[in-house]
Amino acid sequence: MDLSTVIKKTEDLGITILFCNMPKTKGRYDSTLEKPCIYVDKSLSDIEKINIILHEKMHFTKNDQSNCLFYISSYSHHIENQAEKDRILDFMNLINEEYPIDESFNYINYMKNACVPEKYESYIKNLAKEFYLRNYRKES
Repeated sequence: MDLSTVIKKTEDLGITILFCNMPKTKGRYDSTLEKPCIYVDKSLSDIEKINIILHEKMHFTKNDQSNCLFYISSYSHHIENQAEKDRILDFMNLINEEYPIDESFNYINYMKNACVPEKYESYIKNLAKEFYLRNYRKES
């Protein structure tokens, strides 16, 4: 899995990706004149860029900006949390395609390397178990 593949798959959805200086945030999804665009801070590592693109892509796929509750603080946190969970799932799918998750998978190391906040530890642990069981059944 590399940055160029993630960019290509995202652009295939009709989303423009722009890399620019973003001193206050790592990335942002916006739709101007009905043209979706993801802005990504160009100073980030490739892994961070991939995660930002996946997260912001979730706002596009869920059409979050059209949700009038998006502008209410408490619901906005809910939307951000869901986009982050979807980003984590998307990233784990990419990892599992290249390196099927097995009994040697270390979810703590994965979280660190994939830039996953600690508050998602139980979510990651459960996802890893699901991927492992699915992969195990395929092998059997």
